[in-house]
Amino acid sequence: MASKEIIERIKREIDIVQVISQYVSLQKIGSSYRGLCPFHSEKTPSFHVNPTLKLYHCFGCGASGDVIKFVQEIEHISFQEALQKLGQMVNIEVNISAGQSAKERYVDLLSKLHNEYKKQLRQSQEAMKYLFDRGFKQEEIERYDFGYCPVGSRLAVQIAAKLSVPVSRLLQYGVVKTVAREYIDLFEGRIIIPIRDDLGRIIAFGGRSIDKREPKYLNSPETGYFSKRSTFFLLDRAKKAVKGVDFAVITEGYFDAIAFHRAGITNAIAVLGTNLSKEHLTKLGSLTKNVILCFDADEAGQRATLKSLKTLIDMSFDVAVALFSEKDPDEVFRTEGADALKNSLKQAVPFEKYIVDFYSKFFDLSSPSGSERFLEQLRVWVQSLLSTQRIQRYENLLKMISTKVAFSISQLTEYYRGQSFQREQTTRSGLPNDEDYVIYLYITHEDLRNELSKIDKSIMSEKARRTLMALENGIDISQQDEEIKKYVFDLLSKIPPGDPLKMLEDIKKRLARKAIEKRLSQIDGKLANCRSEEERSELLKERLKLISSMRMIGGDRSGT
Repeated sequence: MASKEIIERIKREIDIVQVISQYVSLQKIGSSYRGLCPFHSEKTPSFHVNPTLKLYHCFGCGASGDVIKFVQEIEHISFQEALQKLGQMVNIEVNISAGQSAKERYVDLLSKLHNEYKKQLRQSQEAMKYLFDRGFKQEEIERYDFGYCPVGSRLAVQIAAKLSVPVSRLLQYGVVKTVAREYIDLFEGRIIIPIRDDLGRIIAFGGRSIDKREPKYLNSPETGYFSKRSTFFLLDRAKKAVKGVDFAVITEGYFDAIAFHRAGITNAIAVLGTNLSKEHLTKLGSLTKNVILCFDADEAGQRATLKSLKTLIDMSFDVAVALFSEKDPDEVFRTEGADALKNSLKQAVPFEKYIVDFYSKFFDLSSPSGSERFLEQLRVWVQSLLSTQRIQRYENLLKMISTKVAFSISQLTEYYRGQSFQREQTTRSGLPNDEDYVIYLYITHEDLRNELSKIDKSIMSEKARRTLMALENGIDISQQDEEIKKYVFDLLSKIPPGDPLKMLEDIKKRLARKAIEKRLSQIDGKLANCRSEEERSELLKERLKLISSMRMIGGDRSGT
């Protein structure tokens, strides 16, 4: 065990913000940082990192601790492993006892078992023929570390005996099964594909049957060291390329990801028989926020694509979808070659087009009822983009929808963001309003404060006006009354990060309309009681100018 002095030195010298930023997109809020919590699902950030205290805390799920605990939890590793990893970052040597950790014993057994499976592959004509028939050359078979587990194999038990690992532990590791009171290798009769962690250590196996046994594909069960929801196949090989080109190609299966690598596209990875999860994307987000989905073209693949798209959009990834004429990328590679796979990426469509084209197939868009059901089906996608402040993608989505129905973009905007809709959503879910955004931007973006101070405070609520005036006067919010402190804390927790200049532009337009509407109401009240023709004429002229200004900034007013 490392000494207390070493532990404290690592915690003192490590930059907790820099470490956590590898996994979470953080935004500076005063002297702290804030982002979406990696330990539970949320759409508005409640995860805070304090560099002075060197602690993190989530006000949503309660997760908290120091940098060592964070790395432990996010990487699913032991305290000692997290300490060693952090020590390497600050060039501090961590001496751990010579004995193996539990994970090291697990990895050691799987590595030795994998070596035996590789030997068995070379001895099996049937298994080698299967790989040759799939187009693999001898060099590729060695490059991707394929193995083979013979039918009735007891290799796991034999290796465990040499390592003094009890059979009960083999069951926990998920490498054996019980057949007629005997322990047989779980992957018997299958091609073995090693599944590695980010550091290249074998943490699980994938198996492809070469006879008619079901299921066709089989993964290791979940263990304390292997989680399908947080593991990408080939990420250990792909992460350098992903970071270099700033996008990842995500497929459904091993052979699909391998097909891209064989085609020279080495930034391809695969999920392991599960949907793309928040845990997957937390890990991927430290490398890139850009993704091309390459799932199967069948019905199951399309459903998986939609589920994955929603997760990606909610976590603010930019994503496109590759479309295939064949069932999956592996078939495309085998039947059409490497260029066809590369072209599939070049021709990938924005997710906005994919979802609009997908849903349009299920409705009669020539009828009003069909169009309305179509629009309602897309509402959840519109709301997701709005809630994460993806304004450009939101506008792109409206353009795509407009090509399918007889509505203009302005009509769709009114449909999805109309005042009645906004009021309903704000009441139901507490979405931030324009005043909240003004306070939020003033606190978080010092370079915008002069512009924000020009906003007409008379159209703001008393609470927002008091808060903004306190900020302008340099008064510490902690010195304000409980109502103001709670108001500021709540809005900082519920507003997601976005483009501050775009936010400011939208706010100024909406508040300008609000100011005009307020003045129009005053004029209408005066006109109702006006007896002087001269005054009436001046009021009407002012009213016309205001209506013209309203239209120039994108607003409108009925009854004009």
